[in-house]
Amino acid sequence: MKLTTSLLAGSESNAVQSDLAVVIDVLRATSVMATAFHHGAAKILACREVVEARELATSLMPRPLLCGERGCQRIDGFDLGNSPAEYTADRVRDRTLILTTTNGTLAIASVNHVPRVVAASFLNLSAVAGRFSNFERIHLVCAGTEGRITLEDVLLAGALIEQSVRRYGAQLDDDDSALALQLWRSWFGGESQGHATPDAQSLCAKLAMGRGSRNLRRLGFEDDLLRCAMIDSTDVVPEKDVGSGIGTATAFCCRSH
Repeated sequence: MKLTTSLLAGSESNAVQSDLAVVIDVLRATSVMATAFHHGAAKILACREVVEARELATSLMPRPLLCGERGCQRIDGFDLGNSPAEYTADRVRDRTLILTTTNGTLAIASVNHVPRVVAASFLNLSAVAGRFSNFERIHLVCAGTEGRITLEDVLLAGALIEQSVRRYGAQLDDDDSALALQLWRSWFGGESQGHATPDAQSLCAKLAMGRGSRNLRRLGFEDDLLRCAMIDSTDVVPEKDVGSGIGTATAFCCRSH
């Protein structure tokens, strides 16, 4: 097993050949996807553009929930924003969701050529890592924030790499992977310090150091940091549903570990 990491989604991630792409947008798109499926959502259709999401919603019956954000704020006229707190069972159970976000759905679009794609967050960290045993070439893709690398996405990439090395003897195929692994180990330990899972408060304190968290705090979404730090709180894995996309939207269904 070989791991490649893109610390920022973009043209480079389009060019990487892999058997499995793992999209990471800790704050908050992939955390929202895990939360929605954990609470019973039927399907998520990820769209790159707002206009695409609106048009798709008008073409489907029963009407899906329009979900997402721009600049961390709920899009005007949408049913839900991009906070995990909004994706409760009474809102999303058995519903189809159309999701578009500033960074996360852009990262999804960048690996749409890969047949197998999953969405990773700290909420489903171990469940996602548990899927890796079936693949030889795995590409971790960090969404970043508005074209810049973000601490929280790199940290999750490092956590996934740590589990892959420990559980499967995975090999790192690039410097980005080594950097992500070193960040995780510098804060939460490696071989010499054991492999204890950090508690949510400790992880949240690290997430709070990043640019993405500053954006959320500035707009009153500070509580979402802890919500996105609830490590291994679910075993659901949002996975690309091959052949079920509509137009350029990427369909995700739920798989349990």
